[in-house]
Amino acid sequence: MKTPQKTLEPLGIRKLSNTEMQFMEVIWEHPDGITSENIYAKFSQALGTKSTILHRIAKKGLVTAVRNGRHHIYMPKITREEYMRAFFKEQLEREFGITTFEGLAAAFCGRTKLQEDEKERIAQLLEDLKDGE
Repeated sequence: MKTPQKTLEPLGIRKLSNTEMQFMEVIWEHPDGITSENIYAKFSQALGTKSTILHRIAKKGLVTAVRNGRHHIYMPKITREEYMRAFFKEQLEREFGITTFEGLAAAFCGRTKLQEDEKERIAQLLEDLKDGE
């Protein structure tokens, strides 16, 4: 029986394997698109394997693939940063049960909760960061 793929919230995308991540790194380097032919040139796997990897990435919802003659042009649907943010958020929740920034800050300090004044200072710090101070 096949185990279901992990979905990275909030984007609703499925986690990449290590090999898929290597291919996706190449695609992210070309935000306006890169041909399958150019991607193939960067990897040593058999052509069919490379094609399958790209197909899986597209099926996971990370790229748009547009046919161009015998090849496809792959364009990222999300940035690397958006993917990594979703990946780390999912990891924190799954591995440590951390679902809030407060929980992350408390865990970082070796605790499970923060005191009220600590929460307020963190909230102010986050607000200042958003405002660019």
